[in-house]
Amino acid sequence: MNEAASGSRRYGCPSCGGGLRYDIASREMICDRCGSMTKITDLPQEEAGDLLEVTEFHCPQCGAAVYSTDTEVTSFCSFCGSDVVLMGKMARTKRPAKIVPFTVTREECERAYHDHLGKYLLAPREMKKAETLAHFRPVYVPFWSYQVDAEGPASLEGKKSYTRGNYRYDETYDLSMDAEIRQKGILYDASTAFEDETAAMLRHTTEDAVPFHPAYLSGFYAQGSDVEASTYEQEAAASAVKMFMEQVKEDTGMDSVEMKGNIEDNFGLPGARFREELVMMPVWLLAHRQGERVVYTAINGKSGETVCDVPVSSGRMISMTLGLAAALFLVLSFFLTLKPETLMAICAVITVVVQYLFSGAQEMLYTRRSRIFEPDFDSGENSFTGAAKAQLQVRENRVSASGSDRSAKAQRALATIIGVIIFLAFAVGGNLTRIMSSISFGSSGFRRGAVLAVVLICTVVLIIHTIRRLGREKNGPWWPRALCCLACCAGLFFLATKQIEDLLFYGCAAAMLISSGLELLMVNLAHNEYASRPVPFFEEKEETI
Repeated sequence: MNEAASGSRRYGCPSCGGGLRYDIASREMICDRCGSMTKITDLPQEEAGDLLEVTEFHCPQCGAAVYSTDTEVTSFCSFCGSDVVLMGKMARTKRPAKIVPFTVTREECERAYHDHLGKYLLAPREMKKAETLAHFRPVYVPFWSYQVDAEGPASLEGKKSYTRGNYRYDETYDLSMDAEIRQKGILYDASTAFEDETAAMLRHTTEDAVPFHPAYLSGFYAQGSDVEASTYEQEAAASAVKMFMEQVKEDTGMDSVEMKGNIEDNFGLPGARFREELVMMPVWLLAHRQGERVVYTAINGKSGETVCDVPVSSGRMISMTLGLAAALFLVLSFFLTLKPETLMAICAVITVVVQYLFSGAQEMLYTRRSRIFEPDFDSGENSFTGAAKAQLQVRENRVSASGSDRSAKAQRALATIIGVIIFLAFAVGGNLTRIMSSISFGSSGFRRGAVLAVVLICTVVLIIHTIRRLGREKNGPWWPRALCCLACCAGLFFLATKQIEDLLFYGCAAAMLISSGLELLMVNLAHNEYASRPVPFFEEKEETI
């Protein structure tokens, strides 16, 4: 019988000849026909070579490729989220040295996914549906495992603090030594199709790695390795230095250890010796399609660590916002009587908070768009071309200063100066002085002075914030911020000129709330873009080596 047509497995059952498939629960090969178990060590050993013959499956829509030792087709793409029949062909791929088998079953995977989504009240309901869970795929992802060996002098300084009586003491120790760095099991993702950020967050280790056998792929899929081992050598060296520092800190009982010079002067560790081997790591992968974007969920197939950026349902967000606003309005109306200017001041505070939430969401989106925490990617060659820069460029979660950073700092300084000038203009102009001098210590005068102070502070903060963000594409449209500033300035003017027309203050408050609503909508859109990826497209390759 034709193997491809029958869907039989590559390995036959010793008892009945049926197809064998790797079973996660028993960690043995199980027969589809008689249900008997066979240990992988009892299967025929194949000749170990550099290449492995596999069936490579391609998605006709996005071109993504996975391989398996099975000939059974799959009807769902785990990269673009499309319900399509993948096209199979025989191919060869680089043979891994080791593999960490799956231990998390499908039921445990779905339970971990539900527990993760339970933390998000505004998650879209369709992400929890049974048909969505059915698209989880067990995929082996290739990682380069580095062993780094280096020797050299290291100028180390340790610090330790202790309390005696009412006094705190800080002591510094010289821990300089001839360092010997021997670190292994440093992992970096070896597939361009799998995002480095996600790979790092899965926290894989090589502790349970076993020698590779093709039988582990029976019933599973795997990604090909298309990143050269030398790509991550500098990052592996930097990680080895950090691991060495942690070990020194633990051995000496210090609160902190700092390397002043020598080895850490060059994260590349000149003279270091690198040994790499390809290790396959287990990942439950889910791609949830939302229009032209995809939400990815990755679950460590060994530990159950879950990585998923959950989008926000716009409908649920609007319903919750309107519900909270209505409840707040009823409570305030029942217990308090808010003056129009007091309501305007509250709206001004809300506007400032929303502005900063919006900027934070846009900053996160820009970080993901620019891929500044990933290696340089050459889209023409479809591969990483240089050493990864995450360890070399990032200091305390900040990118090292460049020309654009200095320009941004100058812009922020200019915005601060303009804000101070605006504040002084109000003071010198006499309006603020005249009103403050006429305020009595009665409740009405005190309230009006407090409202004036709040609106003034909010106005200055918003103007500074708007100027700082002006012209920076990564922070989105500028006009909602301009509307906020205009409404605050108008409210400040009405307060300064002692306007008594309530409609003016209500109008300012309404303009602030409208702009805040627009900003919240943009925060939602920015977050959903941050939590998803564009539908990927891959170039089809004849062979994955």
